[in-house]
Amino acid sequence: MNTQSKDTHLLLPDEIRTYTEGLSYVKDVVGRSGDSVFLFEDRYVLKVSEKTDGLKREMERTDFLAEHGIPGCRSICFAEEGGRAYYLRTCLRGISLIDRRYLRDPELLAEKCAEAVNVLKSLDGADCPFCSPDSNGSDFIHGDLCLPNLYFNEQGKFIGFIDLDGCGKGDRWYDYAWLIWSWRYNLKTTAYDSILLEKLGIRFSEEQYERYIPAGCRGSRSAEEKEEK
Repeated sequence: MNTQSKDTHLLLPDEIRTYTEGLSYVKDVVGRSGDSVFLFEDRYVLKVSEKTDGLKREMERTDFLAEHGIPGCRSICFAEEGGRAYYLRTCLRGISLIDRRYLRDPELLAEKCAEAVNVLKSLDGADCPFCSPDSNGSDFIHGDLCLPNLYFNEQGKFIGFIDLDGCGKGDRWYDYAWLIWSWRYNLKTTAYDSILLEKLGIRFSEEQYERYIPAGCRGSRSAEEKEEK
């Protein structure tokens, strides 16, 4: 899978160039957020977006997790210029849960998903000033708990989350629903659902799943599975 492409013309605010000057970079093409993401060697990740508020939320929540001792990336710089926001953070030196070593081993993948959920649960009692924009509740949730947003190092140790603009107090089933969706999407089947549910210690709830996953998304994987068969 091609996850990066070369990009040779990138104009940046002075505040950002202070850190990135002289570093080579590529454009990441994995994400679906619509933001432009650039990887500066193994040091920095730069997100560029016209959605200024979204990047500010991501920085604030990234900083909140750092203040509470959660492993992860660290904010470096934030700038606005020409109607765009620029958020520079450190790079997570590891692999996400869409790496082949995890996708070919559903048991291991489920264990890592449960580890990530437990990290979030450890913040349930924290004095969190943020609320999820998409659900109501008192649990601390990620807000986009999909496999590409969960990172582990080469030894299998959790090293952090990315895409945190939706995290805060909310309904844990919002995270569960999107994790199950991502699990099915990336494994291209529902055959291993029971493994994930067992590791999470939950029972599948069709009501909760349909509450948070749009009908169009629920049907997309089924259609793909039929095409593949």
